[in-house]
This record gives sequence, structure tokens and C-alpha cells, in this order.
Amino acid sequence: MLDDKKIVAFICECNPFHEGHKRLIKAAKKEGDIIIAVMSGNFVQRGEPAVHDKYSRAKKLLKNGISMVIELPVEFSLSSAKYFALSSVKLLDKLGFVDKLIFGSKINDIDKLSNFADINIKSKNNTQIKEMLKNGMSYSKALSIIYGKNLSSNDILAVEYITAIKELKSKITPTCIERVNDIPTASELRKNISKKISNENFSDILNFKILSAKNELINITNTYLMTPDFYNSLIKLPNNNQSFEKIAKSIKTKNRTLANIKRVLLNIVLGIDKNDIPDIKNYPKYIRVLGVKKTFLPYLKQIKVPYLMSFAPSSYKSFIKNFPSSREVRKNNTGEFVLSKSILNNIFASNLYNHFANNKLVENTTQTIFI
Repeated sequence: MLDDKKIVAFICECNPFHEGHKRLIKAAKKEGDIIIAVMSGNFVQRGEPAVHDKYSRAKKLLKNGISMVIELPVEFSLSSAKYFALSSVKLLDKLGFVDKLIFGSKINDIDKLSNFADINIKSKNNTQIKEMLKNGMSYSKALSIIYGKNLSSNDILAVEYITAIKELKSKITPTCIERVNDIPTASELRKNISKKISNENFSDILNFKILSAKNELINITNTYLMTPDFYNSLIKLPNNNQSFEKIAKSIKTKNRTLANIKRVLLNIVLGIDKNDIPDIKNYPKYIRVLGVKKTFLPYLKQIKVPYLMSFAPSSYKSFIKNFPSSREVRKNNTGEFVLSKSILNNIFASNLYNHFANNKLVENTTQTIFI
């Protein structure tokens, strides 16, 4: 809570913003007084660049009732449902004032979802799910067998959110609303959007890195989410310039979804290494504020970790004096901020996106939308 105001959060990609988000925001307003959002940046979990840049999407959220939009680091937005959910919930938990997390669910039964989360936690040390994956079964199918019920991708995420809350022993209360089928989905809306950027923009970079790896000029074996068999599949590819999508489809197997493959390939393009992924126990060391309403600014000083943003309104410039120090985000003796590898990864990802999207934006870690 903040000054006796209940804080409700939701996790999203807004890729693009649609009626489902409006329904979620409307429901959140009934649950609390202030709504904040964690949103993927310029790359999303399906292993693709977002259809609109992160600032445009953050602005859309602010105009529709959100008080603050925080960016989910690219290391986690390009990750599996488990780590996408865990990193998002940990980020919200670290704020220290979030009361509720709201999300959509086809099952729309918080008790059932909570039971599935308990099963999820118990099965992590169970070899059954590992064997199913080894035998070529998809993760979602394996989970459905473990749960004894076929779950939609939406419900799998819901279970992972609750699992994260339980494992972190967070005080955040999960709540859900029904995900309805009578509104256009994000996938349907994306088909009608004239994309400025797609994975194909990264084909040359990907081909160059794979060829360099084959000739032992660079090492990509430590790429985040890379496995030995995935690496071997890449190395066996013919030495010709193939499109990003063709490469992805050519190495698809029973236990590799296209989304998973694209996430790994984008991690190669962006140079995201396994060693770059922060220990979830110590994460996050900083919070990236993409957008904020001016009415929420007085509450920023209650954020318990360093936050990166601009202080455009002159009356709030004094806030920067209270910027906490840490090993990840700190001032050196010249007064400049020392940037961590995580921050640098996100700067590079955004600048690469902006380059191919013909955006004039240059990521500086602090640009913030104010409404």
C-alpha cells in the first residue's frame, strides 16, 4: 500500500494494446486505487520484436489508467513462461508496496490455479516432466499431463505467476478475471498491423554469428537458453545466407517450439550470455521506469531499489539526489552512472530495434514518458 491506497499490478506485453487489456484495467480499478504495470520492452516472449516500440506502448497504458509502467529486462522478456513470470513477480515484490497481481485466465478459478501451482512446485524435483521433455513432448503438453488438465498458454502463465508468488513467499495476492473469446486476440490484431520491423531484419547478423562460430572466431555456446543439441543443430546448417525464419524452421524438433527457437536465436543476435542472467535471489538491482503519471511521482521515493528514469518536470529534479547507490547502478567519482551488463544489454537491444524500425530514439536508460 501507498498512503492507504491499494496498489494493483499486472504483467503484460501490450503487443499491441487491445480490449483484453482494457477489461483487465477496468477489473483492476475495482480491486485497488492505483494500477501499475510490468511490460516487456522492444522484444517479446514469442521471440520477436514488438510491433510498436516500448515508449509508444507505455504511453498507451498511461492513457488508459496505468500510473507507472516498468520495463521487464530483455533477458527475461526473451525467456520461458517460468522465468518470464518469476522475474516479473520478483520485480513487483521488490517494490515493496504492491498488494495484488491481476491476470486473465480461461479457467478463471483462483483456487484451481493455486492447486496447479502447488503441483508445479512439487513436480520441479520430479524426473517425470524431464523424461517427457526428453522424449520430445512440449513443455505445455507435459504440464497439462502433470496437472491432469489441458491448459491454455494463458492459464500456464497464470499458474507460473502464482507459483512465483508462493516460491518467493510474497505478500502479493493473486486474483484473476475470465479471459473471454469474443474479443480479437493480440495475434489476430498483429496480422492487421503493417510491421516496421520483424525477425528478418536480424538475418544478416544471425548468419554472421553462426558462420563466425563455425570458424571458431566467436563462442556462442554460452548464449542464454542455448543447449548442446541446439548448438550442434546450428553448426550443421549449410553455409548460405538463410532468413531468420528459415533457420528457425530448419532446426525445429518435437521438443523445440518455434517460440523457444526464436528466443535463442535473438539471444545470439543480441549477445545475451548465460552469465548475464542475474541470480533471481539478488534480482532486481535496478528498476527501469518507462512511463509514469505526474500524480504518481511523489510515491517514487518509496521504491526500495535504484530506479532509472528522466526527471523532466523541473519540480522533481531534486529526486535524483536521493538515487540510491548499489553495485549495479552507482555514481563514479565524476558523477556519472556506472552501467551494469544487464543495463548495457537492454541499451543495445533497444538501439538495434530502433535502428531497424527507423526510430530516431537513442536509448539512454533514462528516457521516460510523463502524462
